Amino acid sequence: MEYVYKHLSAGDVPVLKALLAVFGEAFAEPDTYQGAVPSDAYLEGLLAKPHFIALAALEREDVVGGLAAYELQKFERARSEVYIYDLAVHESHRRRGVATGLIRELGRIAKNTVHLPFEGVSRQHARLVLKQGRYWLEDLDSANGTFVQGTRITTHALADGDVIQFGPRVVFRYSVTDPGEEKILRQLYESSVKDSLTGAYNREYFGERLKTEVAYATRHQTELSLLMLDVDHFKKVNDTYGHPGGDAVLVATVAAISGTLRGEDVVARYGGEEFAVILRGIELSNAVTAADRVRELIAAQTVAHEGRTMHCTVSIGVGSLRCTTEPTIDGMVAVSDRRLYLAKRGGRNRVVSSG
Repeated sequence: MEYVYKHLSAGDVPVLKALLAVFGEAFAEPDTYQGAVPSDAYLEGLLAKPHFIALAALEREDVVGGLAAYELQKFERARSEVYIYDLAVHESHRRRGVATGLIRELGRIAKNTVHLPFEGVSRQHARLVLKQGRYWLEDLDSANGTFVQGTRITTHALADGDVIQFGPRVVFRYSVTDPGEEKILRQLYESSVKDSLTGAYNREYFGERLKTEVAYATRHQTELSLLMLDVDHFKKVNDTYGHPGGDAVLVATVAAISGTLRGEDVVARYGGEEFAVILRGIELSNAVTAADRVRELIAAQTVAHEGRTMHCTVSIGVGSLRCTTEPTIDGMVAVSDRRLYLAKRGGRNRVVSSG
């Protein structure tokens, strides 16, 4: 068995119970759980221990997670994922004299205020409505239901600490925060999903997001493309300008990529000087156009560092879901990565979309 840990506080008994209900497994100390549902008193006793952290028995080693503003922890097991979120709401929102009518939608499509691109979540699943200084949660006739403290609801007045579940895999904990607390939570979230140097999403987030996009495109028969980019002769950049100079090139590369793509496109650092871009709803020919635009912009830019200027180019491999024999993450990455290799071997500073 592998174990995954999440720091909890004394008021998190409902969170433990919600996790227990989702998994049907223990969240307790090793070797102390014998199959019975722990009582509130038992869980409270564990939470009161100075160094207690929740512990879940899982079936896989590739378990990841981190304290964050909205994604507190992801527990992954065979064919099953549960996402646990913290939905932070400003205390100032509740205290405004005209604090009525603010609406936040939650659902699977990107236009929702809170985007939840996960299986089991409806396109427009639920919404938060601010009424007379208090948030109400309303289910929007979702297929798999909205639950608060384990009970399915149609409308519910939320209280600080409520545990909310959307469908089978997404769990929220509603909390009221002040601006300072929210800033810290956002910083923690950013650090858990983004590369600290470039600001691009990290590889872990990329893998999760690509899996979701592949499932969405397969289900709805829509287009999906993937760019794999590599900075040309990057070792030479490091040797000539030092690693800080190389870092400046990486930061400028991500800025150029992000500046020329749509807001919904996902730019991730895949590893070292290699980057990946997920293009939802874009067919192969249009993905090639986007890749060429990125390549030309990077080739034309000047990177300044410590009084010196640098120029760099990128090679790009372009693939789409339709290029794969099976609609899988590995298939998409393999196609685009193979074409990236062909671009490098063919002379660099080019885009390859076949082969």
